[in-house]
Amino acid sequence: MSVADYCHDFNNKKIIVNDEYQRNVGLWTSQAKSFFIESILLEYPIPKIYLHTRIDLKSRQQVKEVVDGQQRTQALVSFFNNKQRLTSNIDTEELRGLRYNQLPDEWQSRFLSYSLPIDQFPVATEEEIQEAFRRMNANNVPLNDEEQRNARYQGPFKWFIIKVADRYKATLSKLGLFSRRDLVRMADLKVYSEITSVIDKGFQTIKGKQIDDLYKRYNSTFPNESAYEELLMVGIDGFLDRPELHGKPLLRAHMFQSAVLALIAIRKPGTFDLSLTAAQKETIERVAAKEVPLQPLLDALADPESFPDLEEFTAASTQKTNVEASKVVRFSYLMAALQLDQ
Repeated sequence: MSVADYCHDFNNKKIIVNDEYQRNVGLWTSQAKSFFIESILLEYPIPKIYLHTRIDLKSRQQVKEVVDGQQRTQALVSFFNNKQRLTSNIDTEELRGLRYNQLPDEWQSRFLSYSLPIDQFPVATEEEIQEAFRRMNANNVPLNDEEQRNARYQGPFKWFIIKVADRYKATLSKLGLFSRRDLVRMADLKVYSEITSVIDKGFQTIKGKQIDDLYKRYNSTFPNESAYEELLMVGIDGFLDRPELHGKPLLRAHMFQSAVLALIAIRKPGTFDLSLTAAQKETIERVAAKEVPLQPLLDALADPESFPDLEEFTAASTQKTNVEASKVVRFSYLMAALQLDQ
């Protein structure tokens, strides 16, 4: 069904929402709605909408109930009826801030003619529909933590992380940091979330709860978005600007994070000063005094036994890599080495 036909039918109450199947309307933010509408305008595929066809005895007509797809339906109809404006942070600059009736003719045509993927249940009982969904979902691959966050949160922090991921996915995939599967399963979003966590709260042991808390904290407003985006770009662009960092030793998620954070600290002095504990400062100062250049660190990662003097660094890079102490050690060695090699 085209978007035009679908929205016309909804406005004419030939398609209705069944509240017994759906969550409350309004869960999607304006940013989430805009991202969805932009996906349609750019003719990307979207998930199926499921409708249940039944006979309305009063009107003696067929009525289609939205069984799955309420948020998508509300976004479509709202934009179709000129009640939704595209937000300013979508990728397509020429569409930012526009309502449907302000779109150029070509874009209006794309929107109206887009073919929505729809599955319709014929006349069926509620029990049959529930059983159908149970069977459809029985063999689904469970969502990982990052996929669950992406589904659960619709606030500005989620879209900030997605924007960063979109900016660098092609380049970092080509380098070998992320595989195709990593990108599909959103492993890159986890990396950027963990880097942002350090910027936000300092070095700490990171588990799912810490990342969940970050998404929750900035799910309504994200006042630091511009500042954090600048810091991430400083670190990641700095990594990309230095070919000596592009070998296998640093193309692992936790090593990449440490290198990016080290480059942020070098290029933006004072970024982490307020969040560092006394013990963390002592580690950074002690490691800096050793004056170990970058190449021995990279060689030690490839052959730890040949560099016994760097056991502290190699252990922090291979064992308990996500705990606070290991993060601080890796950061300290890489920051000191990168400063020496400037």
